[in-house]
Amino acid sequence: MATKVRVNLANQQELQEIPGVGPEQAAAIVKSRSEHGPIGGREELARLMGRALPQEAWARVDFSPADSTAPEAPGA
Repeated sequence: MATKVRVNLANQQELQEIPGVGPEQAAAIVKSRSEHGPIGGREELARLMGRALPQEAWARVDFSPADSTAPEAPGA
């Protein structure tokens, strides 16, 4: 089984591991998180991407909020 990607913690490269998420969509997700906080669910993610993800992608997505004590990414 493939590892889940934590949408609210992953960097742009990690987000692109989700089927259907390319560089532009990953950048939009990261930008939205920084401006508006965690992504709340499927509908919000689809709105940010401009389209829904393929059905098989949802098995790879985890919407758990970022840990309040999570270390910042290098260069953040």
